[in-house]
Amino acid sequence: MRSLRSLSVVVSLLVSPALPALAEDKKPPEAAKTESGKATCEHGVQKSLCARCNPKLAAVYKAKGDWCAEHERPESQCVLCHPELAQKGVK
Repeated sequence: MRSLRSLSVVVSLLVSPALPALAEDKKPPEAAKTESGKATCEHGVQKSLCARCNPKLAAVYKAKGDWCAEHERPESQCVLCHPELAQKGVK
């Protein structure tokens, strides 16, 4: 009985320092936010408005006349034509 107790103490001491490290690794990465506080995609645009992440949105932008045919993205999100958008985090 003593050896079982001793074994449980030793095991708990060995495992305890590893637990915080494991917990830190499992934290989900925080999503980037736009100025309005909405989550952004990898392109620096609000996720729900990104035509590169959501190709179906291309038709909507084209219908509004907001489309850069040269770079295949909305003109309002085209950092290649509008470098000033990079200051806002658009990629």
